[in-house]
Amino acid sequence: MPRTRIEGLLASFPKLMVPGQQHTTVETETIRYVYQPIGEDMYVVLITSRQNNIVQDMDTLHLIARAVSDICDVGDQQDVVYHGFDILQTFEEIISQGCRDNVDLAKLRTIKEMESHEEKIQEMIEKNKELEAKQEMKRQAKFFDQQRREAAKRGFSDGGMGSSGSMLSGGRMGGSYEPLISPAPEPVRTFGSDSPPASSGNKVSSTARGMRLGRKPKGADILGAMKDEVGLAQDFEDNLSIAENEPLISTGFGASSTPAPVETAPARPPIDMKGVHVQIDEHITAVVNRDGGLEQMEVKGDMSLIISDDDYTNVQVSVETNDAHNAQVKTHPKIDKKKFQSSSVLALKDPAGSFPVSQPIGILKWRIVSGNEDDIPLTINCWPSPTGSGTVDVNIEYELNNVDLELENVVVTIPIPPGAQPTVNDVDGIYNVDRAHGVLQWQIPSIDSSNKDGSLDFNIPGNDAGLFFPVQVSFACKKPYYGIAVTSVTTPDSQDVEFSQTISLAPEIYSVI
Repeated sequence: MPRTRIEGLLASFPKLMVPGQQHTTVETETIRYVYQPIGEDMYVVLITSRQNNIVQDMDTLHLIARAVSDICDVGDQQDVVYHGFDILQTFEEIISQGCRDNVDLAKLRTIKEMESHEEKIQEMIEKNKELEAKQEMKRQAKFFDQQRREAAKRGFSDGGMGSSGSMLSGGRMGGSYEPLISPAPEPVRTFGSDSPPASSGNKVSSTARGMRLGRKPKGADILGAMKDEVGLAQDFEDNLSIAENEPLISTGFGASSTPAPVETAPARPPIDMKGVHVQIDEHITAVVNRDGGLEQMEVKGDMSLIISDDDYTNVQVSVETNDAHNAQVKTHPKIDKKKFQSSSVLALKDPAGSFPVSQPIGILKWRIVSGNEDDIPLTINCWPSPTGSGTVDVNIEYELNNVDLELENVVVTIPIPPGAQPTVNDVDGIYNVDRAHGVLQWQIPSIDSSNKDGSLDFNIPGNDAGLFFPVQVSFACKKPYYGIAVTSVTTPDSQDVEFSQTISLAPEIYSVI
């Protein structure tokens, strides 16, 4: 249809209108004008042929009028002109090639805002990574401070005023160092220098006086050596270790928390760590749409060693794996890959090599990707149903698919309309309404094979079922999703070594969108 034809039809519309007439349609021989006033001297006009269904035309007109009112202030002509591009884009979404598209006002809002689920997921993942990086920095700083304090205490107790000196050896790959602590103050010397220190009895006189270094306090050598050790170990860890993560979960009843994919948890309880400690950490990302379809699922895990006894710096770790999930497994480059593939033993390639002491060292990684809904460990179904009387009945159910897992401190966070007060009819567990952030937190202390399903029913004022998404889930688990277990830890000469271990499975993103 040429532009001149459209301009002619629009120009003839005001002449066809009859003042005071209650009808909202005007017809000519071939054209029907369907219109609706939306403001003072402002109309929405739909031009169709006389053969079109008048009921469908009226429905389309009403949707256009609601969409325009939602975009701008229809009482202000300047505001309408200012939002002209948005209004034109909305028209194109409603009518495509002369036909009405199957859209409603909620879908138009989503299209107008250009929301992307993938973008939201990536933003949530980036925020969680930043949070975990900050927590990791705090843990490392605390660990180094504690190590320095303990080293300083050992130096003072072993190398007192009456002793001839004490030796501190730091195990690491490639060698060791032995800083000497002298009970008597002496000039500061460079660590690792080949030249012996000058005698304290010699006097040096010079007309040109440079910088004078003061006497170092007791324990300065050991603290300096510890600083060097931390630097070397940190460089090694940057190339070797996998960052240590903790399960992030909020378990306090009635506590306010911002709805996020993962909530910060209290610190782990003290662990009775042996000379060899094995740490298994897994993080799961699962995104399910509200219809039950799986959008994304990924599990990333790693196994780390923490050696705190110098006698066990070259141990071998035997494991058992269950490859039911077709996991992608990778060993560290310094680990003997052929030996692991043939006998499931994680050992260093170099028989003379050693693991660093008191540093978490990553030795194994794995990754699991699945598109099967049955592989999700915990299924969450959310069913909001508008009642038609200004309220919504919401039913949420959970079901444990993997009965081998035991989930603890499970928190299901459901968005609710701002200022609304839900009426809970039935709940398995406890719940908390956080009005500050507009969420309802459903808390289940434990989910296992004996308690593998449950539900929450509540009624709340509102009429938009989409306001109750996304639903976020957080939990902690002491069993790995990937079927891996440490069977034994031995020395190179096959002597069994007593070891301790911790296992953690926590969600990075776990939501229903």
